[in-house]
Amino acid sequence: MKVKQPSVDGIIKINELVCREGGNPHILFDRGKVESAMHSAFYPGVYPFEHGGVAGIAGAMTFYLTQAHAFQDGNKRTAAIAGSTFMSMNGWELKYVANEKSDRNDFADIILKCASGKAPKEEVMKWFEDHKVKIED
Repeated sequence: MKVKQPSVDGIIKINELVCREGGNPHILFDRGKVESAMHSAFYPGVYPFEHGGVAGIAGAMTFYLTQAHAFQDGNKRTAAIAGSTFMSMNGWELKYVANEKSDRNDFADIILKCASGKAPKEEVMKWFEDHKVKIED
């Protein structure tokens, strides 16, 4: 199975869109941080990558992009969209509980926990694994 992966330019474009939607300027602090985050997630250790499977890679990518702080604004949103988009590119989607009493959901909670340093990479990867659902053709 050939795993499709987003490009660094694609991740930067996601941030441009996130910032535009939020009415904030898109400022890339360091392209190298995005490149490093992507390289870390897609490190070619064990097939299909060191992090094992699409969900593991998506979780690792989301973790690394969140932690990289490559952009002035929208780092968490960019990481979340990149992770879920990567899942979709490879035939998976995420299913999670939405809290109807607030604007929060399980996905937002794991992203916020990751950004605050309270969720290690392995926890984010496990969250993606536990919430993956195969897209039916």
